[in-house]
Amino acid sequence: MKKILVGFALAMCVNGVWAYEGSPREQVAQFFTDLSSDKSAQAVDNLYSSNPVMSQKIQQLAILKTQLVAVSTIYGKIIGAENVHYEELSPSLIRIVEIARHEAHPVAWEFYFYKPHKKWIISQGLFVDQFQVIGKKK
Repeated sequence: MKKILVGFALAMCVNGVWAYEGSPREQVAQFFTDLSSDKSAQAVDNLYSSNPVMSQKIQQLAILKTQLVAVSTIYGKIIGAENVHYEELSPSLIRIVEIARHEAHPVAWEFYFYKPHKKWIISQGLFVDQFQVIGKKK
């Protein structure tokens, strides 16, 4: 287990990973800024590096990075992002829905941020090329 954690820490240092900070809205904005600059791997690393659970999910993050490359290949470069919905589910859980505007087709993103103590961390992020995640959950 120690080897995995050390490997993850070294990989983060080598790749220049810096966890996004600030409010969930600010972190999502930083994520889409990196994603729009063709830095999808860096965007994923920076978004998820603040969550300690992610050091155990390296394979899932690698799959996500591969999927993002495929999305760009199919739908084209991201030309912008638009907020669809911001929802405070509880004082410690926030849901944000964004549309990534690609050249050929929009992609819906749904983010969940959790605040266990003083800082917001990403808990879950998913994307689909259909629009079932758009709208309120309450």
